[in-house]
Amino acid sequence: MIKDAHRWHWARWAMIAFFALWLAGCRDVTSPPVVKIGLIAPFEGPSRPLGYQVLDGVKLRLHQWNDGHHAPKVELVALNDDGDPQLAATLPAQLAQDPDIRVILGPPQGHTAMAALPALAKTGIPTLLLAPVSSVPPQGGIVPYAGLGEDYQQLFQPLVGTLQPAWFLPVQGPVLWLGDPLSLAELAQNHPEWVPAAGPVAGEAVLQGWAPDLAQRILWAAPQPHDLPSDFAARYRDLTGRDPTWAAALAYAATDQALQLIAQAPDDVPGPASLAQVPVPALVIIHGSQ
Repeated sequence: MIKDAHRWHWARWAMIAFFALWLAGCRDVTSPPVVKIGLIAPFEGPSRPLGYQVLDGVKLRLHQWNDGHHAPKVELVALNDDGDPQLAATLPAQLAQDPDIRVILGPPQGHTAMAALPALAKTGIPTLLLAPVSSVPPQGGIVPYAGLGEDYQQLFQPLVGTLQPAWFLPVQGPVLWLGDPLSLAELAQNHPEWVPAAGPVAGEAVLQGWAPDLAQRILWAAPQPHDLPSDFAARYRDLTGRDPTWAAALAYAATDQALQLIAQAPDDVPGPASLAQVPVPALVIIHGSQ
C-alpha cells in the first residue's frame, strides 16, 4: 500500500509537470511576443481634435500590422498631455516605467515637444518626434521626424526672408511660429505683422475659432510623407469617417517606421544606430498665397 501510494505520488507530479510543459509549449506557439509603442498627445482641451487625428493614424497602422499577423504583436500606450508643456515634460518618465515600450512617438505640438525633449532623451527609448523642435541631443535616440526649426526657416526664406523660429512667448518682432495655437492666435490678433509664417500649428482646427481669418493669409508648412499606401485615405475614412489631415498622415508614417525598427531589431529592441536610417518626411508649404 505504501509503495503504491508512493508511486502514485510521483506519477501525479510527473503528469502535472508534463501538462505544465505542454501548456508552456502551446503558449510559445500560439501567443507571439507583445511589445508596445508609447504616444504622447493632447486628448483633452482645445487641441483634442489634433490628438485624435494623431491617435487614429497610429491605430490604423497598428491594426494593419497586428491583423496581418506580423511579429511581434504591438500594442499602444497613449498618454494625454492636455497641450500643457509642464504635463508633457512628466510623461516620458511614466512611459519609461513600462519595460515593454520599444519606441515613443513624441508630442505633435511644438511647445509640448520642446518641453518633453529633455525627459525623452533621459528615457533612452528611441523616439520619433511629431512636432518641430530646435535641435535634438547629439548622442542619438531621438529623430526629429517633423523637422527642425532651421528646416522651416530655410523653406520659408525665399518667401518671407529669414525668420527666427519661435516656440514660446514673448517675442519682439516677426517670427516663424512653431509653438502652441493659442499664442499664435494672440500674436495674429495683436501683431499680425509678427507672424507671416508658421509650422504645422497653423493647421490646427482650433484656430478657426480663435483666429478665423488667419488660415486665409498665413503661410504655413507641415511634414508630408511621400510613401503612404495608395489606399491610406480610404482606410482612414473607413476607420474614422473623416478625411485624414497632415497630422494623421504623419502619425501613420511614423508608426510604420517604428514598427519596422522594432521588427528588424535584435530581441525587438531598436538601438540608436537603427534610428539613423529613418527617413524624415519632406516639409511642404500647405498654404502659400500671400
